[in-house]
Amino acid sequence: MSANVGDRIRLHANTVDAPDRTGTIVGVLGADGPPYRVRFDNGDETILTPGPDATIDAPSVGERLEQVAEKAGEVAGEAADRAREAAEDVTGRAARAVSDVAATVADRLQR
Repeated sequence: MSANVGDRIRLHANTVDAPDRTGTIVGVLGADGPPYRVRFDNGDETILTPGPDATIDAPSVGERLEQVAEKAGEVAGEAADRAREAAEDVTGRAARAVSDVAATVADRLQR
């Protein structure tokens, strides 16, 4: 049974009174298949190798686009954070350089 990140998995209950468990595959840990990291709809997360009582459904095109957009937003946010940190570093270095020049000028004017 092969699956990709973003595919939905349903673990069918073994008894009549138990509900099926559904979730989203958030990681493929094997080379080309199981085990999978699954985040269930109730928020629980686990690693599992699906048995014969499991079905895997690929998301629709719209759902896949939504997943890609969400991931792109996360990556863009991380890039923005790195850019902000770099800008703060450059600003700090520039402020130190200006301060050093001002101190040198003040020192020369006092002589």
